[in-house]
Order: sequence, then C-alpha cells, then structure tokens
Amino acid sequence: MKYLWIACLMAATLAAQETPELREARHHLTLAASRATANFRSADSIEANLRRQGAVLHPQLIALRVRIEAALSEARFEMDQRDYPAAEDALTRADALLDRFARQIGGY
Repeated sequence: MKYLWIACLMAATLAAQETPELREARHHLTLAASRATANFRSADSIEANLRRQGAVLHPQLIALRVRIEAALSEARFEMDQRDYPAAEDALTRADALLDRFARQIGGY
C-alpha cells in the first residue's frame, strides 16, 4: 500500500509538471508519427508490388522517408530536452516532408 501511495504521488507530480507546451508538442508528435506510420506502410505495400514486377521505389522516396524519420527523431530528442519550440520546428518540418511523401505515393 505504501508503494502505491508513492507511485500516485509521483504520477501527480509528473502530471503537475506537464505544461500546455508539452501537451501540444506530444499531441503533435503523436499525430505526425501516426501519419508517418500509415504512409510508410502504404509505401511498403507499393514497394512490395513493384518488386514483384521487377521494379523498385524511386530513390527520392527512400531519401524522403529517411528525412521524415530524422525529423521525428529530432522532435523526440528536443521534447526530452524540454525544448518545445525546437520540437515544434522539427515537427513542422516533418509535416511538410510527410505532405510531399504522401503526394508522391498517393496517400494522405
């Protein structure tokens, strides 16, 4: 029972430390990561079909995917460092890259 009480206090302390900036950045990261996952799965499916036909994805798409993953990783790192403006910058960059990626694969 004592440990449950300590865990509850720790959770309350963490919740109290969550700022609106953190909530917004976390929400933005979740949305961007979900969108990236959906588009990457679509690209994987397209790539599998192309391989069956003896073709491959355009190298630009592969490079764009790497850039998206890097922007999302940077956003996570900046959030861990509590630099929310830098995290939002990285997420804005990831969103723009995701828009390009989605247009090129016919996604959303």
